[in-house]
Amino acid sequence: MGGKKGHNGAFAKEQTLALAAGLDYCGVAAAGLSRRFPRIILDILVNLSGVYEAKKILSHFAPQAVIGTGGYAMAPSLRAAVSLHIPTLLHEQNVYPGWANRYLAGKVDVICLSFAAARPFFPARAHLIVSGMPVRQEIMNTGRQEAYEFFGIKEKNMPTLLVTGGSQGAKRLNEAVCGCYAQLLSAGLRIIHLTGEAHYNNCLNAAAGLKQENLYILPYLEEMQYALALADLAVARAGASFLAEAAITGLPTILIPYPYAANDHQTLNAKSFVEKKAARMLSDAQLSADSLVIQIIELLDNVEERQMMSEAALSLAKPNAIESLIDAVYGQIRGYNYE
Repeated sequence: MGGKKGHNGAFAKEQTLALAAGLDYCGVAAAGLSRRFPRIILDILVNLSGVYEAKKILSHFAPQAVIGTGGYAMAPSLRAAVSLHIPTLLHEQNVYPGWANRYLAGKVDVICLSFAAARPFFPARAHLIVSGMPVRQEIMNTGRQEAYEFFGIKEKNMPTLLVTGGSQGAKRLNEAVCGCYAQLLSAGLRIIHLTGEAHYNNCLNAAAGLKQENLYILPYLEEMQYALALADLAVARAGASFLAEAAITGLPTILIPYPYAANDHQTLNAKSFVEKKAARMLSDAQLSADSLVIQIIELLDNVEERQMMSEAALSLAKPNAIESLIDAVYGQIRGYNYE
């Protein structure tokens, strides 16, 4: 279950993904809460309608447990499950929880965290498990040789930089990276730049006239495991999914948190890695082609620091995250007491 079109006209992307995976999908009304009156009243009414719709669906479907993965789209469904006394689990992906997760924290049966640093933001009485963020098996199991074959690379003795702003791309990050293509290629780097669909053509134009045999500009990469297996260093936003992938692969990273993320949660995500010396961080305000080149070259020249960052990242990995989540769900179904 997930959100569907609400009064704000936003369609749930979950439906497309679910149907593509061969899964049934039921949408219920949901809306993010505005900070303005009287708009917030309309938002509340939309969510109450979603709770009513979700109750009907859950009563008919009769699930043994309901899992919420964060965000306002899942809030009505999880709230409905709580009111029907169906075992509930909430998975918080970021260090700082959004309003929906904070609201549900005292109502659900158990909360699983991607980051241990998220503990202080939940009620002391909440049942908390640091499960980690599930990562696809392909990412854990893909080796560098497979990555060379996937990209058709013959020159193997060359450091590789991975740049990603997430599935939608990141305009500021892309502009900074495009501005240092020439310097990085001249320094002997291979670059894999995942731009996002909206920024792809601009990045191609920025590369015009450059020798591009070591420059891979892609709008999106479904087979992310190959880029991660090949990378010696990454420049990225600080989304929870990417950080889980960086940790599980021991990938040294320069993080540039998206400054407009809700409650600035990406900065808190990044700091949890920086504090463990698993990453460096540049704020969006500090980001430029010049500042980025300095950071990249420094790290690529410092093998010892990158090795330390890799080991620190691995120490943050939760390779059994999916098993922890499954155990937590079964624990609730069986009436396990987490006290």
